[in-house]
Amino acid sequence: MKTHAFRQLLLATKALLIAMLMTSLTLSPAFSKEDPPQRKTKRVESIPQSLTKDFQKLSEAFDTENITEARRLIAKLESKKTLNNISKAYIANFKGNIFFSEDNLPSALTEFKKILALPEGVPDAFTGQIRYVVAQVYFSMENYSEALKYAKGWFASQEDPSADAYLLVGQAQYMLKQYDAALPNVQNGINKYTALGEKPKESWLNLLAGIYREKKDFKNMLPVLKQLVEYYPKKTYAVTLGGVYNELGDTKRMSAIYMALYEQGLMNKESELITLASLLLSQENPYKAVSVIEYGKEKGLIKDNLKNNRLYSQALYIAREYERALAPLESAAKQADDGKLYNQLGQSYLSLSRYKEAEQAFAKALNKGKLRNTGQTHISQGMARFEQKKFESAKSAFSKARKFEKSSKVANRWIKYVDSEVRRLAELAKPIEINTDVEV
Repeated sequence: MKTHAFRQLLLATKALLIAMLMTSLTLSPAFSKEDPPQRKTKRVESIPQSLTKDFQKLSEAFDTENITEARRLIAKLESKKTLNNISKAYIANFKGNIFFSEDNLPSALTEFKKILALPEGVPDAFTGQIRYVVAQVYFSMENYSEALKYAKGWFASQEDPSADAYLLVGQAQYMLKQYDAALPNVQNGINKYTALGEKPKESWLNLLAGIYREKKDFKNMLPVLKQLVEYYPKKTYAVTLGGVYNELGDTKRMSAIYMALYEQGLMNKESELITLASLLLSQENPYKAVSVIEYGKEKGLIKDNLKNNRLYSQALYIAREYERALAPLESAAKQADDGKLYNQLGQSYLSLSRYKEAEQAFAKALNKGKLRNTGQTHISQGMARFEQKKFESAKSAFSKARKFEKSSKVANRWIKYVDSEVRRLAELAKPIEINTDVEV
């Protein structure tokens, strides 16, 4: 897939080629004015005079995107016996650009590499730019080792490497998971760019943040994300920033970021709302946690599942909304594969003096099993029955609790208490007899 940056690069390469083509039409010496002879180490050729008109027509066809005409002119030029290296380089570059525009990357690569294989006659500036293009084509083909090889070659040819040069090498190293090597190159490229008074490019900051993430260096990732939020304000960067604060143990700042997004109406995912509610609950703000969950439920964003119902009931309970906490807790208990939540539901009913519902919840908890303290659940069930004056069934529950070491002592005390209560009630039920005999 061609990227915008790559298309811009090819346009720049084409512009360089056309400029050099026009120079070759007017200059017969081996060196241009900007490149004095004493600095040259290789001979630069010019296009043969007999081919200049065909190359001019080819350039015009390419500029107007008349690919059919460009192909015809290329075929005509390739048939000429007077082609020298610079002519071959120009033809290969035009063909490479055409193949690339058609997404034929292997053929484009073949043409561009022909230029690099020419032994002499081609200006260093041109071959250097082609190395850059080859590196980018390899990037597009996801051949990152070859991309890095050519990127390094281009980088080494730069007297004062530009920010793009550093980033090209750094990106290739990142894709090869060479994070330690990539870091200084990406950072140097960004620094070089910002030194000119420009704000760093979004993709560059993303790359730098990605390197720190892979290195699990969240402390240094933090300022990079802050720059992304500042220069390119997007929800995804704010959420990621919150996640980094969480990694650093700063849940207060994470909560503040999430809350700001929520208040702006930007929280539209279940995971985000549940995370925010959990954060608020951990910071002893159950009322706001309840509000966030209910907003998500009203919008159809929060599903009716075990995790969400458990969190909702917990928030309501901590907010002392005991009655309202029962419905989501019961839903969660039904969805759970163990009896722990039914046990919790029974305790809630017990605290509200709703003994019949408590007894039923404890029965379901024991039926599902996998409880933390089965003996204690039997005791709770016995208590619910006792309050309903179901003394025999209460004793049965306490007798089962007695079989568990942790609850045996308490169970024995309850059995004695039930027996004493039965006797007390029996005494109270006896009719009061009054002796009416009167002695005279």
